Amino acid sequence: MNDRERYRATMRFQPVDRPPLHAGHGWAATLARWRQEGLPLVMSVADYFGYDRFELAPVDFRFVPPFPKTILSQDDFAVTYQNDEGVILQDRRDNWELSMPHFLEFPVKNREDFERLKPRMDPTSLERLPPGWSTLCERWRYRTVPLQLMGDRVGGFYGPLRGMMGIEALSYTYYDDPRLIEEMMDAKLHLVLGVIKRVLADTTVDRFVFWEDMACRNGPLISPATFRRLMVPRYRVIADCLRSHGAQEVWVDSDGDVNSLIPLWLEAGVNGVYPMEVQSGMDVVQLRQTYGRDLLMSGGLDKKVLTRDKQAIRDEVMRKVPKLVEEGGYIPAIDHSVPPDVSFEAFSYYVGLLKEIFGMG
Repeated sequence: MNDRERYRATMRFQPVDRPPLHAGHGWAATLARWRQEGLPLVMSVADYFGYDRFELAPVDFRFVPPFPKTILSQDDFAVTYQNDEGVILQDRRDNWELSMPHFLEFPVKNREDFERLKPRMDPTSLERLPPGWSTLCERWRYRTVPLQLMGDRVGGFYGPLRGMMGIEALSYTYYDDPRLIEEMMDAKLHLVLGVIKRVLADTTVDRFVFWEDMACRNGPLISPATFRRLMVPRYRVIADCLRSHGAQEVWVDSDGDVNSLIPLWLEAGVNGVYPMEVQSGMDVVQLRQTYGRDLLMSGGLDKKVLTRDKQAIRDEVMRKVPKLVEEGGYIPAIDHSVPPDVSFEAFSYYVGLLKEIFGMG
């Protein structure tokens, strides 16, 4: 089977020669460590371990034009800058991956700010499709790898609004100006749906991915009732459009405890969830028992276990992976990017276990 055939069969709970291998990736600091410990300088993690391939359609759902990236101030410890989403934030200059940035100002503080931002959300902007688009579409007609269309950090209905307003202001706005929330969500729907329709007019895709990051360790950042009222109908519009053009897998990327949101995503036509963060109580074994074949999953293997001994790694993998991959609809992977306290030896042992289960020698 080629990579696309294997992925599609796995997601449809059909027989496969082996499950797709997408074990996970490390942060930049992690890769720097691994290259000192044996990962060849010129090879990616995917190439070194022989991961199955995915291709990402290079389509832009972000603000067009983007905000200019501008450094506003810096010293020996930190740099303050505006990013391409118009957010002003402060980052450490050293080990920036190991700490959260300090968010100072967001582009939307009121309705007037949002109205000024809306022209950047025009789905018809020519810059949204890359140069050579027709050539890419012709090549994709004969593709042997799955093609993914990803909303990135702006394709969703909660996470992108948080990116425009910040979590505190957004939370208040749900109550102080609910009409503005709906207008912002409708603008996102217009953008995402418009870009998807442009893409699907020229090619097919194998899956679409929303990005939300809308939960913490103890649950989602909005109530399930609000989610159902505001988000489910808008997800459904996009999911129905995708399926009418043959894309059967509609995924969402959200960290945290999303247990209470999964039935609502399924109701909305979103049938795949990752990364299934273990520290937040996401248990892929239990979720399969609860939802059966209705729910597709990826992730769910505890990154923290990789800092322990080989027996702990084996116990984590063997408790979850063999039965789930035998059933299908699941791609085992670490439940987030791998942090730099994980050695290359430990990660290699973990990938070796997956290959052993998959019958890859």
